[in-house]
Amino acid sequence: MERGKLWRTAFGGNVRLLELNQAGLTEELARRRPASGVASASWILGHLVGARRRIIKLLGGTLAEDPIWEKHYARGGPGETAHLEWADLVAAFQGIDQELKGALLGVQDWNRPTLNPALGMEQSLEQVVAFLYMHECYHLGQIGLIRKLHGLPGAI
Repeated sequence: MERGKLWRTAFGGNVRLLELNQAGLTEELARRRPASGVASASWILGHLVGARRRIIKLLGGTLAEDPIWEKHYARGGPGETAHLEWADLVAAFQGIDQELKGALLGVQDWNRPTLNPALGMEQSLEQVVAFLYMHECYHLGQIGLIRKLHGLPGAI
């Protein structure tokens, strides 16, 4: 399978994972921190939308500037607040998926040296995308655990 299609399929699977994990999470539950020091599901999802926006730019795609995603959801942020309702965050994650898929399919050189923003080191673009995919999976798993901490059954 061509690399862009492979990554498009991988990230697309995470949209389905979110659909499963968000079932039953009310606005109130999504906003509430499930334990001290643990981010809310709303903040985590906003963080992932912001991360997807950065991935699109990293891949050479274009998006309208919207600094609110960085303001509220930057790495290491407090994890307390979200600027949108839970349903709107889910819609934003689903909505940005098409732009991400297009950017992944448009990559010409997966081997080009790229700075990994989280690790602060240069890697091939594909290695950076793989790291960012793992980052997204990690946080979607956190939402799955948050479900259980709020008394909901596991979704997958």
